[in-house]
Amino acid sequence: MTRLPVALSVALAVSGCAASAAPPVIASAPAHLAVAVAADPPPSRAPDPFPGSPDRPRPAPSGAWIGAAGDSELLLAGDRETFLGVWVDVPTAAHKVHAPVAVSLVIDTSGSMAGAKIEHARLAARDLVLHLADGDLVSIETFADEARERVPPTVLGPSTRRDILAEIASIQPSGGTNMFDGLRAGESRALGAPARYAVRRVLVVSDGMANVGPSSPEILGQLAARGADRGVQVTAIGVGLEYDERTLNALAVRSSGRLYHLGEPREMEAILARELDLLESTMATDAVVEIVPAPGVQLLGVDGARADRVGAALHVPLGSMFGGQHRELAVRVRVTAPDEIAGARPLASVRLRFRDPADGGLERLHEVVARYEVTTDAAAVERRANARTRAIVSMQDAAQVAVRAAQSVNAGQLAEADRDLARAEDRLAQAAKKADSAELRARMEKAAAGMSAARAVAQKAAAAPAAARPAAMRAGALDINSKGMEAAGY
Repeated sequence: MTRLPVALSVALAVSGCAASAAPPVIASAPAHLAVAVAADPPPSRAPDPFPGSPDRPRPAPSGAWIGAAGDSELLLAGDRETFLGVWVDVPTAAHKVHAPVAVSLVIDTSGSMAGAKIEHARLAARDLVLHLADGDLVSIETFADEARERVPPTVLGPSTRRDILAEIASIQPSGGTNMFDGLRAGESRALGAPARYAVRRVLVVSDGMANVGPSSPEILGQLAARGADRGVQVTAIGVGLEYDERTLNALAVRSSGRLYHLGEPREMEAILARELDLLESTMATDAVVEIVPAPGVQLLGVDGARADRVGAALHVPLGSMFGGQHRELAVRVRVTAPDEIAGARPLASVRLRFRDPADGGLERLHEVVARYEVTTDAAAVERRANARTRAIVSMQDAAQVAVRAAQSVNAGQLAEADRDLARAEDRLAQAAKKADSAELRARMEKAAAGMSAARAVAQKAAAAPAAARPAAMRAGALDINSKGMEAAGY
């Protein structure tokens, strides 16, 4: 999760839709906002320039974007649990390629959004419409006691922008918070976009707890995951002190999206500007990390990320990725290492599949194989430890500690939160000392400083006067949750 001025990293995804024979109207709506969108052209019949099966993804032409390594180059013989670190480093684009975008903006218009919140939500929506490219697709839904479609999916151009801006200006707050219907409506519109809209995003702005319709974080997270399975990601924007961070966490994690904590409504415009910048630097869509275990290896799970089991393998959807983005995964594994020492053995094949928007959505593939050797020398295992994998594990552990500490602060368990955060800070500081590069050391030191700042927030809440303590605790909990989600990569 990101609180300005620090911005986060994960962009959005792409989904395929069958082309129809005639130009469809994207949505039934008032005539001034219903815009026909041409059907996708039939696929080219040009000869395949690559030999082999047309269904097989093509190797990416540049250096590998993905890396993986075990906790150490060596493993003790026998059956034991360990970690596999996985990282994705997307190169910066030499030339920006604008992939057509379908955006659904979903705005909470419950009564609590009155005043500065709704004013800034309207301004943010206005900026979004003004700065998206001609030809992009935008829809706007609001939710209070029920969802309401303000703008059906509409192709942006000089004439349609005027009508959309007039509709945005009319948005007013009242009623409860039916986030389920609002999210479902926005997701449905993004899913219904023609296949050429390679990047599909739902932006949810809310200041409160869902209290109408299905409202648990689990149910709303499942709804976000359903959209992610078809290429839609959620950027969740929590405004003020009353929104449900557990629900917005679930939306980000389950859709491989992003999460922002706004202390002030005026930050909304800057966040949407950041989102637009990411759209312009999209380097991959439909990205997924596939982790395939070697014989004798069992994949137990991925800490802090959605992971779908496919046979013995795990698939981690990442959605769309932008130039310069880094994403890391801590994979828990159980290895049955043979007693004999017989050279390097495979631990897992780790593959990154994605579509290249600069090459017409061509599917590409990067693959690395993580390996290990068997030893009976425990000291040698430590000497051959992989610094980056251990840093990833420390970072993900600290992220989960911070998210749990936020809930401890909510419950008034401030001393417990401080102890947990102190432990995470120390582990990150130790990882920084063992880093094998200046860049990795700086990242670990920054993360440790984040845990230190989170401790200071909890301590400040504990020291607040009795009358001010509830508000201080709530503000502290959201701030700590924000630092935890940021450390986790959301």
